[in-house]
Formats: sequence, C-alpha cells, structure tokens
Amino acid sequence: MFLTTMWSQLADAGAREPTAIEALVARYRAPLLTFVRRRGQSREDSEDVVQEVFLRLFANDLLSKADRERGRFRSYLLGITTNVLRQRSRRAQAAKRGGELSQVSLSAIKHDPIDPKSSSAEFDECWVAHLVARALEAVEAQSARQHELLVRVSDGATPGEIAEAQGLTPGQVRVDLHRARKRLARQIREEVARYCSSEEEFEQELGSILGHT
Repeated sequence: MFLTTMWSQLADAGAREPTAIEALVARYRAPLLTFVRRRGQSREDSEDVVQEVFLRLFANDLLSKADRERGRFRSYLLGITTNVLRQRSRRAQAAKRGGELSQVSLSAIKHDPIDPKSSSAEFDECWVAHLVARALEAVEAQSARQHELLVRVSDGATPGEIAEAQGLTPGQVRVDLHRARKRLARQIREEVARYCSSEEEFEQELGSILGHT
C-alpha cells in the first residue's frame, strides 16, 4: 500500500500533474511555514521562503532527485529549506556590509545560522503538530462533541469540571474521553500512513509522534 501512495504521488507532482502538485503543497506548506517562523523569519518573509522552496523543488526538477532509499521525503524538503534560509542570511549579511560578502562561500562563514541537528528536531516538532492538527480536524468532522472534549482537556479542564458544566457524571465524561482519544489515535495513524513509503517507516514515524505527544 505504502509504495503505491507516497512516492507515486511525488512522481505525479514531479511530472507536473496539477492535482498532485496541489496535494504536495497542501501537505507540506503549513509545517514549513511554522518551522521558518520559528527560525526567526517574519510572517511575510516566511511566506517568501516557503514559496521559494516549492519553486526550487519544481523549477530545478528536485523531485526526481528524491530517493526513498535515502530516507524520508520531509528530510529532503528540510534540506532545501535550510539552504534557502542560509542563502537569505548570506544576502542579508552582504547587504549590511555593503556587498563585500557576495562572493564568499558558505564554508567561509564560521557561524552557520542553520544548525542541522536543531533544525531537524525543530522541524520534527512542527511536523508532529501539523499531523495532530489534521487528525483533530478529522475528529471534529466526525464528532464535534468528541473534538470539543479533547480540546477542553488539552486546555486543562478536568473530567469533573466538564461533567459539572454539562450535567454529566465524571464517569460518563471519562468514557467519552476514552472514546475520543481512541478516535484521535486512529486518525493520527491514518495521517501518518499518508506520508510513509513502508511499514517500517510507518512504525518509526508513529513512534516519533508518540514521543512528542
């Protein structure tokens, strides 16, 4: 199932299939924007960065260079994003110094503004938040009551407080909450599966998400 979904969709996007391109952008735009904002970019600049990432992805045919044998596609996408951020940082430094850094290579910059390890960990956090948000949206579409219950508990409300407000017993709320969490877990699994190319990758991704939630 995995090999015929994730990578076939990327191949379709690389072949300029409009629906596949729209799906690719819709899947990755939000976590990329969050990541870039957290790297210190303004909202407007973040939009520009993410737009440039997707432009490079298609203009330079980089999708054809993505290899499922080398790891997750989002890691590949993160690499493109950090390159864009590095180059924007260089241009900003050059502008501040009158342009004298315009010919300086990346290796000459001692303090790289994009640390690979911290970038990967931070993007993973953005990615997990994105998947959980999508799963919550799916829960809301299926059961507004269960979605509200999950949100209220996430905001710190106790089953006793919810029960008092809704005229229920704490036991009833706990049962409802258990069912809501099971629905959310099912939706998270479905979301994770959409981005994986193998059972092994699916289990790794699921474990990563459980470690962040």
